[in-house]
Parts: sequence; C-alpha cells; structure tokens
Amino acid sequence: MREGKLMEVVDQRLIESGGIDEREVKRLVHIALWCIQERARLRPTMSHVVEMLEGRTPVEEPPDTQMVVVDFSAMDEEAANGNRMPKIGGAALATQIGSNDASTSTWSYENAMSMITPR
Repeated sequence: MREGKLMEVVDQRLIESGGIDEREVKRLVHIALWCIQERARLRPTMSHVVEMLEGRTPVEEPPDTQMVVVDFSAMDEEAANGNRMPKIGGAALATQIGSNDASTSTWSYENAMSMITPR
C-alpha cells in the first residue's frame, strides 16, 4: 500500500471484468492488515471484523508493521554474485519491508518463499 501498488492484490480476472472499486479494495486490505497484527490486543474481534466487512463500522488506517520474508531454501547457498546472503537468526534474509524506515533494504533471490504460521 505504501508503494501505491494496491491493485496488485486483486485477481487479474476481476480487474479485466471491470467494476473493481479501488476504495473498496483499500478498505478490505485495511481490514486484512488489522487482522494480521502481531500483537493480539491490536487485532479486532471477529464480530468487529464482520461489522467492518458489512460497512457498519468505519475502518481505520492500520498501524505500520514490519514484515520479514525469509528464504529457507538458500540458507547455506552462495548468492549468484559470490556474496553470502544476509543472515537473521541463522536463516537467510530474502526481503525486509520496514515501517517508515529509510534504511530498509530489499534483497531478491530466485527461490525465495514466504513462511506463514498461525498465531
């Protein structure tokens, strides 16, 4: 959302069929971002989520969060240019997206994957 690429989360077939309201997509993404907050106390209850989805409750801007995507398949592999990939806790860092941090770096590797675990 910070990069203005909001519509990239929408299935291309829906975009091609027309009628996609970018404001509605933004509202749904905000709800989703509220639901995945790392701190449980920041996440809305399911009844509140339903109220937001039904439009009975306004959806506030979610707080900035930080996300790290780790490439476990390349933990001990050399990068194509011969440099070792940055490590965090023994795992190779593939992509880091920070909140309001100008020093945020991004690395990209062909075999990167996201590991998502339930809270």
